[in-house]
Amino acid sequence: MKKLIILLGICMWYALIPAYGAFPVRIACLGDSITAGMLVRKEDCWVSRVAKALGKKAEVGNFGVSARCLLFKGDRPITREKAYRDALAFKPGMLLIGLGTNDSKEVNWKHKADFADNYKEVIAEFRKENPRLKVYCLLPIPSQEAREGGISRERISSEVIPLIRQVAKSTNSRVIDLNKVMKDKEGLLVDGVHPNAEGHALMAEHILLVLKGKAAE
Repeated sequence: MKKLIILLGICMWYALIPAYGAFPVRIACLGDSITAGMLVRKEDCWVSRVAKALGKKAEVGNFGVSARCLLFKGDRPITREKAYRDALAFKPGMLLIGLGTNDSKEVNWKHKADFADNYKEVIAEFRKENPRLKVYCLLPIPSQEAREGGISRERISSEVIPLIRQVAKSTNSRVIDLNKVMKDKEGLLVDGVHPNAEGHALMAEHILLVLKGKAAE
């Protein structure tokens, strides 16, 4: 039994190794200001916490850019940013996508018909470099921007998240439900949108559980 447990542990980490055989595994975190860690210290951001927890097992890159959306016709698409090109050049074995919050703004969501296809295109572009790339789609947390036409918690819940789930299913990607993690935790949002250090800690904890196969969504 002990040998079996050790073998399963080894297999789990081998499953994280990217197709090109490098070790440690490279994990690219692509997203908006929540991924970038806005309003918290760098070491408190969920990306930094994940990197610290994985240690030498992973090389984690933070490619989050504040105010960015996924929609190509949106006001500030992540695909136009240097961070996006850097994430591709990073040649990750795993990709964590944390986008959709800013897409819920009226100025962006008028292009909602393109959201699923644009999301799939991003995944496809990264998989050109590594067809065996493991992709994790992070469901946006329940944020609410306190201005008309801003980030919409209702739109995130009823429209953005269902589309992300559809994309994940059709692209053989996995979902990480951060919306569930942060539900009813408005007190952990500094400004109604961005989590404080405690919020980032909760998010990182759940992400790690999913990456290690200890939580199913």
